[in-house]
Amino acid sequence: MYFRVSYFLLIGLVVLVSSGCGASNRLHEVELNGKRVAVVAAIPPHPRVQGGHPGEGAVDPYDPIGSAIRVGTAAAKYQEAREAQARLDSVVSRIDIADQIARKVLLDSADLLRFIPESYPEDADYIIDLRIFDYSLVADSFEGATYFVLEGEVLLLDPVRAVELWRRKIREREVLSGSLFGLPAAAGNVITARALSRLSEEDMQRGLDNLADYVAGKVVERLRDDYYEAHD
Repeated sequence: MYFRVSYFLLIGLVVLVSSGCGASNRLHEVELNGKRVAVVAAIPPHPRVQGGHPGEGAVDPYDPIGSAIRVGTAAAKYQEAREAQARLDSVVSRIDIADQIARKVLLDSADLLRFIPESYPEDADYIIDLRIFDYSLVADSFEGATYFVLEGEVLLLDPVRAVELWRRKIREREVLSGSLFGLPAAAGNVITARALSRLSEEDMQRGLDNLADYVAGKVVERLRDDYYEAHD
């Protein structure tokens, strides 16, 4: 199955709110049942691990003692983030998270909306254009909760008429729990940056698989809800 997937650098953002409608919604004009639909996608290859704001490491000449404490804390936090990122980088060479997200969006949407998954966009009646700008693991402190950040948008296009039929923003902020990351109950309800940095590569791979499914699920949920509402 074919997907056009481009990779770009992630910038970890710590701003997530509930999703809202985008600039267009003409789903009432669309009947997907029995139509051929393809996915094109621009998705980073894997989430980035971010350990807070770089400003935490700044030195204040008027508060040298306080600065020393802040710099030490920031250094420890960034070290935890680097260790976790190193494991992610090792794991990602063996799995294609971007392709996994795009594939699941296409197949799960097809099951719900009864369209025919099309491998080649040039042969499709409609195209789902999936754009994930940022998905990150963000830790404000290495002993506190880690958050999963997701920001992007999804569009439905009519390639024949060159018309944008629908656009929906996707913005989520979720505490990174053991269940979300696919870890056993013994891992606890909340995964800290310290715990994340100590996970094995096998645990990281399982976590990435689960996060890919989570991202895809959120995209499919937006399309399903808006499509059903438009045809209610």
